[in-house]
Amino acid sequence: MGCSSNARKEYRCCIAAENSAGKLKIAGKQYNACVLNTSATGYRVRVPNSVAKRVRGRRVCVLDFAGEQWEVEVKSRFTADNQFTDIGFTRTKELTRYTIPTSWSFCSCPNLNLYSDPAFLGFLVLAFLTAVVCLPGIGDSLGTAPRVKTAIRSFMGD
Repeated sequence: MGCSSNARKEYRCCIAAENSAGKLKIAGKQYNACVLNTSATGYRVRVPNSVAKRVRGRRVCVLDFAGEQWEVEVKSRFTADNQFTDIGFTRTKELTRYTIPTSWSFCSCPNLNLYSDPAFLGFLVLAFLTAVVCLPGIGDSLGTAPRVKTAIRSFMGD
């Protein structure tokens, strides 16, 4: 498909057929497109002749491919048969929307593992200190055993 006979200076990367599905938006309408190869500056796309006729002059199109959205302009055209046309597009503007992570989000809960969360470590330290204070020998020597006993009895309702 022209990947080996490249007269251009930039490297072109062929796209496998199972990964080549894309959408081409022309004047507000979306059409299926097959992306043949990519380069640092653009794409080569195969579309039916009926769609290729809609791309006239310097009309700006939008190409959705591989999770990216680009505003593209026609650079070249090649009609191999009566059904399909190969169009070379140049990237003009990236339209992909990126989500910027923020630490000020109060409604989103982070996806942390229970055992790798720093709060779990804090819980373990607090449980260990509580156990040390409540032990009969250490609690008596620190003088905390009677206070802990009264707190537990008041909590249990005795």
